[in-house]
Amino acid sequence: MPFHPIALGALYPGIERGLSADILATRALGGEAYPICTSLIVAGDGVVTDLLEVPSDTVSAQLEHVFNVNAPNAARVGILGSPATVDIAFRHLGQHLSGPLILDLTLSGPSGEDLADGKVRELLAERMPLPDLVTIRAQDAQLLVGMEIGTLDDAQVAVQRMHKRGARRVLLRCGAIGQEFSGPEDGDPFHNDLYYDGEDFALFEAPPLHRPHVTGASSALTMAILKALVDGDAMPDAIQAGKAFVSQSLYRASGDESARAPAYFAAASHLFASSER
Repeated sequence: MPFHPIALGALYPGIERGLSADILATRALGGEAYPICTSLIVAGDGVVTDLLEVPSDTVSAQLEHVFNVNAPNAARVGILGSPATVDIAFRHLGQHLSGPLILDLTLSGPSGEDLADGKVRELLAERMPLPDLVTIRAQDAQLLVGMEIGTLDDAQVAVQRMHKRGARRVLLRCGAIGQEFSGPEDGDPFHNDLYYDGEDFALFEAPPLHRPHVTGASSALTMAILKALVDGDAMPDAIQAGKAFVSQSLYRASGDESARAPAYFAAASHLFASSER
């Protein structure tokens, strides 16, 4: 099935992060994304130079155009910088989108960007029941649920709190959290993601791989999950496919010839190889 997702989020000029990463990841998966810009952020290497929110009526015009002239069959929602943009984005998606929706709930940026004030957080939390999957970094989950997340036990409590606030399915990107239960005893930890659907937990692991200055991994993960959902995979299988996509792409970018992967992983490796500065 063709893969034509809407990618709703911020544009980072000169960095394969945000919308640029969404577009690259979608092409690597054999699809074509329809980008909707909500913010322009000049940031990188831990430095934020400028952040400009796109007016909400301009966001609305972009969404109207996409739905009028194209046929998107999925959507990934990333950075939504203002309360008005949150309202407009979910109104358009609720009225017109036919296909899976992932909310990559982003409250702060890796360079120190403050991306969501209290009102935006409140509105995003109210809309957590709408997406098929809510993904969130541990750093942002701490802000959302008001607790420290230092262990897998903490992570389980956090996703349960998000579920009680309405999220049907949650994928908490834990990073190295949980090393006390999984991963090698010596050396680098695995990167863990914790999934919860209101009944069961599942822990998805990926082996460690040194790739300094990598950007765009969350876009690759969520777009690969979306693609698998469009293809009809169940959610756990889709998440596993997304994890494999990111890992194999990173291995290809590192020049590891032992990695065996379909050809489109090689295209995705550009996302990570071009990010190294």
